[in-house]
Amino acid sequence: MALNQKAIKVLGKVFEAGFTDEKSIVAMTMDDILAIQGVTIADIGIINELQKSIKANKVISFFGGNAE
Repeated sequence: MALNQKAIKVLGKVFEAGFTDEKSIVAMTMDDILAIQGVTIADIGIINELQKSIKANKVISFFGGNAE
């Protein structure tokens, strides 16, 4: 299983913005996401999928590229 490198890069941006745990990532609003330095439309989609994966307790699957 290959790691989803794009998702890992976006997670770095999220961490740098101060969202460093599951609770804070899930609670991110669109305003929070748009305030992240260098965020792209593709990044927004990845953050949305990350939030869904956290809620579904499937973070490892998400980073492994098997998020459903």
